[in-house]
Amino acid sequence: MTKRFEIAVEEWISEESSDPQIQATAAEISIKVGPYCATEVEDRRAKTVRKSIRASAALLATWLLSNWWRLRWEPSKEPNRLDYLDWELSHSLPATGGGYVWPPLTFESDGSNILLRCEGQAKSDRAELSPIRYLNSFTENISASSFESSITKFVEQLLERLNSTGVRRSLLHELWAETMIERNDPERTSQRKLEALLGLDPDEDESLVKDLLRRWQHRVGRGALEEIAAATESASVERDLGAAEQAAESMETLAEIPNVTGLRRLLGMGLSMNGMVPWQRGRQAAYIVREEWGFGMRPIPTKALADRLQVLTSDLMGEQPKTPFSFAVRGNTDEKFGMVLGRTHAHSRRFDVARLIGDHIIFETDDAWKPATRSLTARQKFQRAFAAEFLCPSDELVKRFDGPIELDDLDDVTSSVSEEYNVSQKLVLNHFANRNLIPHLGSDGQSGFVNHAAY
Repeated sequence: MTKRFEIAVEEWISEESSDPQIQATAAEISIKVGPYCATEVEDRRAKTVRKSIRASAALLATWLLSNWWRLRWEPSKEPNRLDYLDWELSHSLPATGGGYVWPPLTFESDGSNILLRCEGQAKSDRAELSPIRYLNSFTENISASSFESSITKFVEQLLERLNSTGVRRSLLHELWAETMIERNDPERTSQRKLEALLGLDPDEDESLVKDLLRRWQHRVGRGALEEIAAATESASVERDLGAAEQAAESMETLAEIPNVTGLRRLLGMGLSMNGMVPWQRGRQAAYIVREEWGFGMRPIPTKALADRLQVLTSDLMGEQPKTPFSFAVRGNTDEKFGMVLGRTHAHSRRFDVARLIGDHIIFETDDAWKPATRSLTARQKFQRAFAAEFLCPSDELVKRFDGPIELDDLDDVTSSVSEEYNVSQKLVLNHFANRNLIPHLGSDGQSGFVNHAAY
């Protein structure tokens, strides 16, 4: 079921401004996400609580359209990255500015869904710093289509308002016309999407993007290039692609999944795709493949994994050329694929192998490469969840530990499960947190040490 997302003008209000666009669109604005109201505030001066804010609707719409492609496609970035501040300015609503106190709302896309994260303010926050205090904290997923339709409806409402007040030419008119042209042109859309995934504003580095589309998309495939772009800073993307290509050229062994078509058909019948986020689909797919391959809930030895792929154990664990990410290389039949593994630790290698298995089975594509990267796109989230459950089924842990694990015992228990299933302790801790076997340490109400996407 699609969760509600709505940006609405509750009432037009009077405001003096030298900008006709700003003056005509001063309003009481509400933003609703699922059951939450992001604009519910305590008005400290009036000593009241209301569910809308007084601001310029056109200014908000201008910010949304100026960042349309990045909001729609660019996944979350780690705070320690050099480009994180730039990401935040394009994804956090307070960056709208204009002298207004905007909701503490951040947009994090994975391509299929957009996570809206709102962090309300503590009552102890100094009142003199802001006349209002945002009350609600929440984390909610909405579909990308809901995001697009809600903003479209909001912008069209504002354009109607501007036209009715005699303002027929404005920055908002220009931005909307340009956005619609780009959305309806597949070639322009592809360019804008790739720019966004790289963390670039439109036409910020046009020569780089067009070169990537012309040369690398032809070599590795559109989907592959987009997944790599989402995980790579623009300054290093060509270097990383070159290093990966060099590693792929030295690959000698192809893995094989017999009757992959039948397995895909089985997954198609068994997966309830509607309304599921990527980690849920990944978990469900992993159990179907485990059962079909006869592993049940047991640990999967590396040799058994190699046998299933019809390769030697040394092909999975042996030394390979250094590469910035792991990826599969399409073979000469749909059942065959090579693996270039970018990490050296045994746990990491097993995890990446499992990611590539899940990706190869689920994502049918003609791309030459199928990357497993560090990004938080829907495809990478699916891979991680599939690999985590395939190698160490959390359902088994729920059966084994019928209640919360005592924190005093956590180290021993985590180490024991890690050794038994030959997975990292981080993976085990994620399972414990996500299945409520240890206290949640996250702020999103869904995860503990990290979220479902970040095994």
